[in-house]
Parts: sequence; structure tokens; C-alpha cells
Amino acid sequence: MKAPSRMAGLRRLVGLGFGLAVAVGGTAGTGVLTSPGELARTLGGPGPVLVLWAVGGLYTLLAANTMAELAGRLPQAGGWYGYAEAAFGEFPAVAVAWADWTSSCVTGALVALLLGEYLAQLLPLAIPHGPTVLAAVAVLALCLIQFRGLREGSRAQEITAVILLLGVVGLLVASFGLPGAAPAVARVTPTTGLTAVSVVAALQVVVFAYDGWYGPIYFAEETPQPGRTLSRALMWGVAVVLGLYFVLNATLLRKLPFATLQGSELPLAELAATLLGPLGRKLVLALGVVAMVGVLNSVLLMATRVLFALGRAGHLPAGLARVHGGGTPRPALVVAGVLTLGLLLSGTVAELEAITSVLFVGYYVVGFAALFRLRRLQPTTPGDFRAWGHPWSTGLLMALSVAFLVMNAVSDTRHALVALALVAGAWPLWRWARKSATVAK
Repeated sequence: MKAPSRMAGLRRLVGLGFGLAVAVGGTAGTGVLTSPGELARTLGGPGPVLVLWAVGGLYTLLAANTMAELAGRLPQAGGWYGYAEAAFGEFPAVAVAWADWTSSCVTGALVALLLGEYLAQLLPLAIPHGPTVLAAVAVLALCLIQFRGLREGSRAQEITAVILLLGVVGLLVASFGLPGAAPAVARVTPTTGLTAVSVVAALQVVVFAYDGWYGPIYFAEETPQPGRTLSRALMWGVAVVLGLYFVLNATLLRKLPFATLQGSELPLAELAATLLGPLGRKLVLALGVVAMVGVLNSVLLMATRVLFALGRAGHLPAGLARVHGGGTPRPALVVAGVLTLGLLLSGTVAELEAITSVLFVGYYVVGFAALFRLRRLQPTTPGDFRAWGHPWSTGLLMALSVAFLVMNAVSDTRHALVALALVAGAWPLWRWARKSATVAK
């Protein structure tokens, strides 16, 4: 694989603070708000809830360990795409990039719709389709901010991540003095009769909640000392998210009746309401707006870098690799923004949520497999980050990931087939790009 060209114009403008903000804000923004209630409804009992959060967190920590080595080996834009190309060649890389870009835009549309719903509740406006209109305005506003330059986009990411962390931690600390719910978690009889379908649905929720942890890898060409910076951003970021999720869910289970947790779309708002009444609920809605802005900002940044990498490699029109003086690949940003807007206006985005979890884990598998191959092709040099416990830790990740995909294929076949069809859509894209390149010669 050829090295990234310096003519591409990406600028090294972001560091560890931005990497942590992408890893934490781009992940925890969705998981702290809606996922606790979704998981409680799916599993039906408090014991399995904490187990699933812990398992998901440990899986993500192991995955960050593997990706930290890959990021150090191949510090380039495009994320998973570059690792797949270095290890397996052009078409697998294009398929991974296609799945990555599509799932990022779907996630962006989902998050934008949540943002619009929260804004509509805070600012009741008498306009038709209020939440959808507000969601579209949010996407356009963030695209305009990123259009100005990378510094502006990174600053927005850092501010929203800090506000989210301070807000959630503040609520959790303030809730320590509240009496525990009756019956307390320790006295609840664990649920029985979990089915394969419910476990798969719960795993989809957890995968979606943790997804985004790998955000820093997309900005390797825009980060000074990428090997050191990215490994720290990945490992520290995931550790923060894991701890936050576990403490949050343990607190919600302890302080709220389980039936309340199951019935709430925003369990954190229920906790805040016990502290501050109606004002607490509004504060959590405002915090939700900030959180969704952070997630939406991060997925637009990542989707833009994937298109940039494809354009630079010749798999898409070269114009997508043009970079503005402020560091933003503007044509790629416009395309990513347009697809995100199209998805949220289509009315089908909710149907795609389960599909994205399959796509996420699919390119995880390719990334983990890439490390095995690259270890054979390119030995590490002294000072490089090496994944702890490899090959056992990476092998365990691959086994768990493949098991998740198989369980999805068996119990949620329709969504698994749609995900497969989306990936298959990369084939005509790749063939068209190769034909265009041949004609150009």
C-alpha cells in the first residue's frame, strides 16, 4: 500500500485532548442517556444488566488495546480502511470503508433525531415535524462549523465532551444522598428465561452504546506523534467510558425502582427529577442536547475522513481528497452531510439501528484479523506500542466478534442480510473506480 501523500493537505492540528474528547464524547453521548432503559427492558432484570455492561466494557478495552497497535503501525486517515488495505488488499478495504461510512452516517442521523426530540421538548415550537426540522438544522450547523476548519470542529468536540462528563458525574455525586429504591438491587431476584433473541437484542444495544471508542484512529495524520497520542487516547478514553457506564448503571439500579428504569426513555432524567423536580428533567434534556451534539460532530468528522481516504486512493473521485486551508476536506464533508440529512428525512433511520451494530462488529473483525497478518509482514520496532496479550487477546476478540455475528444471523436474520447487502454494495463501487482509473490512463 502506498504511503499517504503529503500533497493531500491534512494538517497536524489536534492532540491528546481532542483524541480523548472523540473517544469519550463520541461514545458516552448516546450510552448514558437511552441505553440503560433499553437494556433494562430487553433483559428484564438488574443482574444481567450490569453483567452485559461489564462484558461490553472489557471487550471494548481489549479492542482498544489491539487498535492502539494498529494505529501506531499505520498512522493515516481513514481508520479501519487503511488497516484492511495493508493486510488484505483493495476490495476488502473498500468494503470496510463502505460499511464504515454508511454506519457513521446512519449513526449521525439517529443521533440528530434524538437531538431534535430533546430540543423540541425544551423549546416547544409550533412548527410541523418539529424534531425532524431541528435535527436537520443541527446537522447543517455542525457541517458549517467543520467547514470553517478542523480547529473549530475539534473545539466543539472538546467543549461538549467536558460538559457531558461534568454533568453526568455531578448528577451521580449528588444522588449519593438519595435513599435506595425498594427493593434494592441486592435483594432483587435475577431474571430467568432469557432467550437467544433477547440476549442478541441486548448485545446490539451494548455494541451501539460502546461504539465510537475508536474515534481517534481517523485523525492519525492530523495528530503530532500519532503512535503515542493515539494509544493513550484509545486506552484512557475507553477506561473512562467503561467506568462511567458501570457507575451510572449501578447508581440507576440502586436509586430507581427497576420498573421505573424499564419504563423510562431517559432514566438519568428520572434520577435528576428525584433531586430537583421538573427542573432536573429539563437539565438532563439540555445535557442530552449537548451530548448528541458531541456524538453528531464526531461521526461527521469520521465519515468525512473515510471519504477523504477513498478519494485520495482513487476509489472515489479525487475531488473528495481536496482539503481546505483550515484542515477540512470540504467536498467529503458535504457528501457525508448530505447522506446524513437524507437518512434522517427518509423516516427509515430507526429501522437501521440494529443493522449498524452488525456493521460495527463486522469491521472490528477485519481490524483484529489485520493485526495477525501485519505482525507477520511488518515486525514492530523498539518503542512501538504492542498489544498486550497478543495473539491470545486478539484471538479472543475475534472469537467473541464472530460469535456475535453468528448469533445475529440466526436470531435477527433480516437485519443481518440487510447489513450483508450494504457491504456487497461496495463491489460495484470498487469495480467502477477501477474501470474509471483504467480509462483515465
